Amino acid sequence: MRIGFNASLFCSSEIRGWTRYGLNLVNALRREGHEIFLFAPMALHQEIRSRLAPGINIVPSQDARYWRWLSMDLPRLLKRERIELFHTPHHFGLPFNAPCPTVVTIHDAIAMPDRKMRLSDLRQPRELPNKLDHWLTENVAHQVITVSQYSHDRIVEQRPHLRGRVQVIPNAADPLFSPAFSPLPPQIQEQLDAGPYFFYVGGFEPRKNVPFMLKAFAEAGLDTTRLVLAGGLGANGPALRAQIKELNLESRCLLLGRVDDAWLPGLYADALAFVYPSLYEGFGLQICEAFAMGCPVIAADATSLPEVLGPGGESFNLETTSQLSGLLKRIASDESCRADLKQRAVARSATFSWDETARLTARVYSKILSQN
Repeated sequence: MRIGFNASLFCSSEIRGWTRYGLNLVNALRREGHEIFLFAPMALHQEIRSRLAPGINIVPSQDARYWRWLSMDLPRLLKRERIELFHTPHHFGLPFNAPCPTVVTIHDAIAMPDRKMRLSDLRQPRELPNKLDHWLTENVAHQVITVSQYSHDRIVEQRPHLRGRVQVIPNAADPLFSPAFSPLPPQIQEQLDAGPYFFYVGGFEPRKNVPFMLKAFAEAGLDTTRLVLAGGLGANGPALRAQIKELNLESRCLLLGRVDDAWLPGLYADALAFVYPSLYEGFGLQICEAFAMGCPVIAADATSLPEVLGPGGESFNLETTSQLSGLLKRIASDESCRADLKQRAVARSATFSWDETARLTARVYSKILSQN
């Protein structure tokens, strides 16, 4: 099949969940023998280009103005390249006049904006194009893919007209999360040599629930164990540092900030456990990353996380911090508990595969093409 992808997010140096999904999906589809064409309104970032599988085609655009590209240039380019099906892997970005069937991946319902247009929207003119882009994409897509049953149920709850058009196909860990990982750089290793640590990587927006984790860690009273946090703090940095100081955790919390992807496998592999306290996730890709590195996982029993965690780790409720603090104490002190969690993580990791995700996705494509 000749498959086109909206590669808009590949133009940025920031690599988060949606970008990882798109990158790994196109590479896996290419390994399956499909012809892949990437379309974007500007040049792809060099870091992304370096990670693309050999043989993936990048179709240049001559106009970086997004709406002109989406509505005029992109349909023309799709027709010129004889694309059989076009897929946007990140909620938005389907042209209303595509010359071929289209697919959108909606990762979670939290990123689905209210579609109603109101007079109050005029006070936020930057939000109108975003709302329109999502609305168009949802309405022109022949098929929606999502990454968990939880997200499926929330999507059709919010958008009843999509019922019957949403297919669940899970994510997997990036291939860089493997036993053959690169060693941590000396400047990071020196900071980690102070003793055992629990690990968190992700965002710090309110739904990530990091303050809850900090409170539970403080309650656990693990004087010789640290909590290592990776990810860009952004505007949440001052509040986070204030809480760390208030809980007297300054000597036991290490804020690494945004780290190079190549460092993540080592950070997972050396951790006592990966802790994921999030209030809302459409999937929770970090759980798969930790599994792939044989890292014990403890995650909140919220939204999609139990579905992804399965028998691979332990969960805790978010009503109080007592369950999480108890798990932290047990894992820090019980080597047999850690060994059991490692074995469970490795076994669970085997159930997630980008090659299988690509095969299931290609099956969706073939079904659409057979009906058009």
